[in-house]
Amino acid sequence: MTPEPNERHIEQLRMKSREERQRIEALNAKLGDLRQLLEPASSQLDFVDLFFLDAKILSEGRAPQQLARWLSGADQALKIAVTTREYVEAQATKYGNDARLFHVP
Repeated sequence: MTPEPNERHIEQLRMKSREERQRIEALNAKLGDLRQLLEPASSQLDFVDLFFLDAKILSEGRAPQQLARWLSGADQALKIAVTTREYVEAQATKYGNDARLFHVP
């Protein structure tokens, strides 16, 4: 018996979230000030793991279509995390890992 599509989707989301966290940690270790720009990516992954994929929330009785719609929210949060990390990587490539951030009042 094969797992239900939503169960596969949940496992894929968990795997992608773990992989993205590893990418962020590796990038974070190389950066100076730019690591501040990675904080929103980590927050999005927390949102995926601790909100969308929380065991209590996933155990709520939902029809398969409702759960699929719920998981699409996790997909979007994961996409934001990936896009943010990619942006920071591009900035590090363009300006160097030790680029400084300046806050203008």
